[in-house]
Amino acid sequence: MGSVNYNSNTDAAKTTEAEVKQFGPYVVAMQADASNANAMKSVFEFLPKNFGEEADIYIANAFAEAVFAPTALMTEDGYDRMFAAVKGHYFALQQAATHVREGGRIIILSSGAAAMPGFASGAYSGAKSALEKFAISLAKELGSKRISVNVVSPGVTETEGLVAPQEMVQALVAQTPFGRLGKPEDVAGAVLALCLPETAWITGQVIQANGGIL
Repeated sequence: MGSVNYNSNTDAAKTTEAEVKQFGPYVVAMQADASNANAMKSVFEFLPKNFGEEADIYIANAFAEAVFAPTALMTEDGYDRMFAAVKGHYFALQQAATHVREGGRIIILSSGAAAMPGFASGAYSGAKSALEKFAISLAKELGSKRISVNVVSPGVTETEGLVAPQEMVQALVAQTPFGRLGKPEDVAGAVLALCLPETAWITGQVIQANGGIL
């Protein structure tokens, strides 16, 4: 049994639900605002209430619209929109700490910007860095329950959210030993690896899934 959480893109959520059902029939797409603590509480309570089991794995990937602006030009509204997601993640992790079974996995998606802030990305980098610190602290708190908590930090990845001038993209490719941008499946592979029984000993780590970008 598993659930796919989404905020507003119902069509994409249903497509994902259908794809996952190829591997198991008990999958449901659930609408919830990840920045709303009560909404996420309902998501985590769904499994035990309806299926009598707690979650095995929790993967946190949601994030609000990223706002990039030089520090001197960042608006309070833009800052608050990004850090609402940080608050949401914190309280979602609070729920995960209670509802992920003993021996389970918690994985948080961050960004390479947390380690290498770029121009006009100070607030965004700070928000992602906060998520990483949440994870490392939680890993220590949940060690006695054998729950691993790790971060996957993608580099620049080819998605619909990648909006950058071609010159900037090519400059980033030139910094990557593999000579290309990342693909979603590259990041998914890193997440999958952390879910395997063979990686149960890995916890409190930030895995850089970035193709070795320098």
